[in-house]
Amino acid sequence: MNDETRSERRALLKTAALMGAVGSVSAAPLVAYIVAPGLEKEKRSWFDFGPVQNLARDGVTMLPFKFMVKDGWVVLPRRGVLWAKAEAGDKLTVFSSVCPHLGCSVSWRNEKKVFECPCHSAEFDAVGRPTAGPPTRPLTVLEHKVEGGKLLVLLPT
Repeated sequence: MNDETRSERRALLKTAALMGAVGSVSAAPLVAYIVAPGLEKEKRSWFDFGPVQNLARDGVTMLPFKFMVKDGWVVLPRRGVLWAKAEAGDKLTVFSSVCPHLGCSVSWRNEKKVFECPCHSAEFDAVGRPTAGPPTRPLTVLEHKVEGGKLLVLLPT
C-alpha cells in the first residue's frame, strides 16, 4: 500500500469518526426532546366543583367535569364524573367514578344505596367498599378540601 492510499484512508476514518461524534452530540438533545414527555411525573391540579351547599346532605351528588389534559405531545379533553358523599357534621368524601376492576364508570343507585358498575355487576357500598362482583379493591377516595365554601378536588392533569 502506498503512502497516498494510507493518507486517504486516514482522512476517511477521521472524517467518519468526526461525523459520528457530531451526529451523537446533536442526536442527544433530539432524543431527550422526544422522550422527555413520557418521563414526566403526573401533574395534579385543584379543580373547583362549586359551593359545598349545593351537595345533597346525607346523600351522594354527581360532579361532572371537563378540562384539557396534555398527554405527551397531544392536548385532549378529559371528561368524567366524581361522586361526593356529604354526611352530617360536614363530613365529606369524594370518590372516583372509575371501577378498580376494569375501569368502567360506576353510578350511584340511591334506591339501593350502592355504587353500581355495569361491568360484571359489581357493587360498592356507600363508603366505597366492594360488596358484589369481582372487584377486590374499594373505590378511590380523592384528595379534596373546602375553601371559601367551595369544594376543591385534586385531579391529575
